[in-house]
Amino acid sequence: MGVLYLLRHGNAGMAGPGLGDQDRPLNPAGMRAGLGIGRFIAELAMPLDLVLCSTAERTRQTWAQVASCLDHPPEAEFEPALYLCAAAALHQRIRSLPVGADRVMVIGHNPGLHEIALFYCGSGQDVVLHQLHRDFPPAALAIFDFKMPWSDLSGQTGYLQQFVTPKS
Repeated sequence: MGVLYLLRHGNAGMAGPGLGDQDRPLNPAGMRAGLGIGRFIAELAMPLDLVLCSTAERTRQTWAQVASCLDHPPEAEFEPALYLCAAAALHQRIRSLPVGADRVMVIGHNPGLHEIALFYCGSGQDVVLHQLHRDFPPAALAIFDFKMPWSDLSGQTGYLQQFVTPKS
């Protein structure tokens, strides 16, 4: 039983000379969006137990912006396998979360993040479900509630509590 926060990184700049895709930093809008999402999470007053983050620069910076808004941010675990991770691999990683980690954030990339959100989405308010089905833009945050242990997660078992974007 837990709460899963799926956060897509903020807007990133284009890869410049000598920069690979993993090295792309957030642009100013991405930095602002990260702070906005961080403030939103802080207002929830539900401390995170664990953060799993892709090793890409833009996801690291997104986490740094979010963490700067939290009173007691957990240490993030930076995992290379989360970079452009497919939904099936994300599902396996989430199912392996430790017992006791009840509120977990995963910071990653599309299309895998959007696909896993759609996979887990079993119920929620119609307007929120519609938003999620339409798009998962940069700095979007989907918050799911599950009534089972992480190891038992399967498709359509999550309740979509909230879906927040920088424009909402």
